[in-house]
Amino acid sequence: MQIDYLGHSGFLVETETALLLFDYYRGAISFLEKKPKEKPLFVFVSHAHADHFNPFIFKIGGRNVTYLLSFDLKGSPKVKKDRDVRYLDADRTYVVEGLGTVETLLSTDEGVAFLVKTSDKTLFHAGDLHWWDWPGEDPAWLLEQEAVFKREIGRLIDTPIDAAFAVLDDRLEENYAEGLSYLLSVLQVRYVLPMHFWKDKTAVGRFQALPIAKTLDAVILDTAHETHWEI
Repeated sequence: MQIDYLGHSGFLVETETALLLFDYYRGAISFLEKKPKEKPLFVFVSHAHADHFNPFIFKIGGRNVTYLLSFDLKGSPKVKKDRDVRYLDADRTYVVEGLGTVETLLSTDEGVAFLVKTSDKTLFHAGDLHWWDWPGEDPAWLLEQEAVFKREIGRLIDTPIDAAFAVLDDRLEENYAEGLSYLLSVLQVRYVLPMHFWKDKTAVGRFQALPIAKTLDAVILDTAHETHWEI
């Protein structure tokens, strides 16, 4: 498959039979026009936050497009009613014609995360499902964050994942690596693509340099400096 990083939490994945667009926020996607027209496009939106949901997605044309949107976008005036839209609730598994199955996890922030199984690939896009260990936050809230994150990630322990798009957020300061470190320590991931870092792109390199990162089986792709992979 081919993977293109579109910035922040946005990715385009091309398999042999389909195109998958995750959490498009900004950046050029005109290269979609060069993709085979016979390949259907599945557009995923993990939640309604503006850095994960750009209504421009409804202007995509020229091919068969299916929109797989988190439940929190129901009723949004930004969602075009004349499109093929499916709303996905948390903690459910859906069969999507032409793609495979989509399992949803409850986010620790808003909406859902996605586990997508095609005929030969398994992809995980975390959305805003993360261990949000904000310095100075209420201890009880932080414990709840940790518990929900570990519970939801724990549902995937027995699932080999080809590519995981997971949060690495530098705004958490000294806690920036906790969530990704835990995720990779318990899941079977072949390639991980850090996302959701904001202005500080050094977060990716700093994570790669950590002792735990050097002991992992997963290959950490450098989303701070690269935007295209064929794996």
